[in-house]
Amino acid sequence: MTPLSEYVDTIRVVYPSLVTAAALGIGGGIVGTFVLLRREALLTLAMPQVVAVGAALGMAFPWQILPPEWRTLAPALGAVIIAVLLLAWSKRQRTGNWLLPALYIGGLSLSFLIIAHSGEHVIEMQNMFTGMDVTMTPQQMAISSPILLAAGSLCALLWRRWLLFAQAPAVAEAAGRRTNRWETLFLCILAVILLMGTSSLGAVMVIAMLFLPAATALPWASRVPTALLLSMIFSLIFLVAGLILSIEFALPLSQSVGGFGFCCLVISHAAARVWK
Repeated sequence: MTPLSEYVDTIRVVYPSLVTAAALGIGGGIVGTFVLLRREALLTLAMPQVVAVGAALGMAFPWQILPPEWRTLAPALGAVIIAVLLLAWSKRQRTGNWLLPALYIGGLSLSFLIIAHSGEHVIEMQNMFTGMDVTMTPQQMAISSPILLAAGSLCALLWRRWLLFAQAPAVAEAAGRRTNRWETLFLCILAVILLMGTSSLGAVMVIAMLFLPAATALPWASRVPTALLLSMIFSLIFLVAGLILSIEFALPLSQSVGGFGFCCLVISHAAARVWK
C-alpha cells in the first residue's frame, strides 16, 4: 500500500491535469451522451487527429508573438474550424460518409509528417496522443477548464433540441427548426471539447471521457437528464480510480482512466442485460 504522503506529492505535481480532467469528464460526459444518441462516434475519433495537425504546424512554425500556451493551440483551433466547416457542408450536401475516415487518416499521417525531422517535436506529438499528465501547466488549466465546463453546460441546457434532432430529425424539419444551424452548433460544441481536451491532456483521455462514462450510464437511464447526471458521476469515479491505479502500480494516468472505464462499461452492459 502506497503511503498517503506519496498521494499528496503526486497530486501536488499533477493537479493541473486532474482539475482539467475533471472538467473534461463533466463536459465530455454531457456531450458524449448526445454523441452516442446521435450515432456520431467516428466524429470523436477523427477530430483529435485534426487537432494534432494544427498542433504540429504550431510546433514546426511557431508564432513567437503568441504566448507559449497559444503557439500550438491557435493553429489547432484554425484546423478545427476548417474541419467543422467541412463537416457542416458535408451534412448539408449529404455527400456521404467519406469525410470522417479521410480526416482521421489524413490527420494521423500529416501530424507526424510535418514534424518528422524534429525529434523533440515528435516526442511532443506522441505525448499528445498517449497523454500529457505531467507536462500540463497551471496556465493551461486556467484556460482549458472553464471552456470545457462552459461547453458542457451549454450542451446540457439545450438537451431537448439535441434529443429531437437525434431521434426525430424529420419531425424537427417539419416543425420548421433550422436543423443545419443546430447541427453546426452541436459540431462546434463537440469541437471545443475535443480541441481543449486533446491539446491539454491528449487524445486517450479526451476519447475515454467522451465515450466511456456515457456508454456506462445509458443502459441504466430512462431519461436524458438522468443519463447526463450519471455520465458526470461516472467520469469522476473513473478519474479517481485511474489516479489510484496510476499511483499504486506506477501506470500512466490516461490509460489507467481508460482501462478502468472500459471494465466498468463491460460490467454495466453485462449487468443490464442480466437485470433487464
